[in-house]
Amino acid sequence: MNRRTKIVATLGPASASDEGVRRLVEAGASVFRLNCSHLTTEGLRSSIQLVRRAAPDAGILVDVQGPKMRYVGVDQELADGAEVEFSFRELGLEDLVGSTTELSVQPGQRLLLHDGRITSHVLAVGADTLRVRIVDGGSLKRGKGVNLPDTKISGDLLSVKDRADIAVAREESVEVVAVSFVQSANDVTQVRALLGPRGLVIAKIERPQALDDLDGILEAGDGVMAARGDLGVEIPYEDVPPVQRRLARRAIQLGKIAICATEMLESMISSSRPTRAEVADVSAAVRDGFDAVMLSGETAVGDDPVGAVRAMARICRGAEADVSLPNLFADANPATAAVTAAASALAKRIDADAILALTYTGYSARLLAACRPSAPILAVTPDVGTARTLLLLRGVVPLVVERPGRIEDAIPLALEAVRRRGYLSSGDHVVVCASRMSPRSDADTLWLHAEP
Repeated sequence: MNRRTKIVATLGPASASDEGVRRLVEAGASVFRLNCSHLTTEGLRSSIQLVRRAAPDAGILVDVQGPKMRYVGVDQELADGAEVEFSFRELGLEDLVGSTTELSVQPGQRLLLHDGRITSHVLAVGADTLRVRIVDGGSLKRGKGVNLPDTKISGDLLSVKDRADIAVAREESVEVVAVSFVQSANDVTQVRALLGPRGLVIAKIERPQALDDLDGILEAGDGVMAARGDLGVEIPYEDVPPVQRRLARRAIQLGKIAICATEMLESMISSSRPTRAEVADVSAAVRDGFDAVMLSGETAVGDDPVGAVRAMARICRGAEADVSLPNLFADANPATAAVTAAASALAKRIDADAILALTYTGYSARLLAACRPSAPILAVTPDVGTARTLLLLRGVVPLVVERPGRIEDAIPLALEAVRRRGYLSSGDHVVVCASRMSPRSDADTLWLHAEP
């Protein structure tokens, strides 16, 4: 395997066909993102079934909208110093206040319009209006994002549609659900209760409040996404790179998934080549240690979705050749942590050609990935759902193989399976890390194998 960083591709009009999905997989996509902001609940179900039909081995990430606000009033010019009154309806707050969340905005707090390009300060809060003074004006267009970076969103994170979308994800056995505008661990717990025990919950970090409870969010969920679009609006843009790095490093320390997203190859929506700044940006994400990088508009509405994935794969390979990540893995189940850390250290010491992880839930494979070994991790599991969840993990190749309960029988069977699939050659050295055939078993076996 010559590329370890995984690629998430967003489906949209430019790619949402059987042929489009297959071509993106061939180009290097491992997981498909379905953006609920642009799908009805039934449209979501159809999109899930499309991916399952066209690429049965690919993973699916359902991106739940959460309390996103968009301006729905008329286009207008807002001059510096002007005082303007907006209704909750115009700001996209009408559906949130009372039904989804409670508005706790106070005078003096910021209201950002047009995806952060226009800054205003709240002067007064009415029953269903906000009166603001424009500090940094400009053209306000319908449909652009509205942000309240100083305001904590209280109440229920999820709308009725969000809950329906999560229900569809559960019914269709989707591997991963990402939830937007998470502020605390409680938000993640709420989504997990709806999704059930099998799916993974990824918290999109877009609000400054989430950074205050980052460890709690990571402990409650399965990973984080650096959603740099809204995050870059709600915190100073110069803070985005260090925050991005912090998210990746802390996720690695806790054995969780880290995804970097938004505007990674934005110019390739219409251009055949990325800008040099975009190349540097993707390379930085790889060096930061992210498991996966994500394409949004590039594959959803771009002129050449396949070209964007190929470019992303090429950049990732180049960056991986120039980086050696430290082992930042810290906190986890002590027994499994000890075995996986030892497996990674042994693989490095003997310059192993691969690490073979026999896993039921995928937990030991996640901890191995957190160790960031240079050898590829061949994760063998009897469960198709587990295999799909591992598609986001850096350096992991998931393989579905039926296995007996006894480790002594399972290891030779797994070695034969990876040998048949072309992952082993004569003379290869393989470190084997295994757990027993049980959802609750810890990894407890370490084995060194030399391929004859």
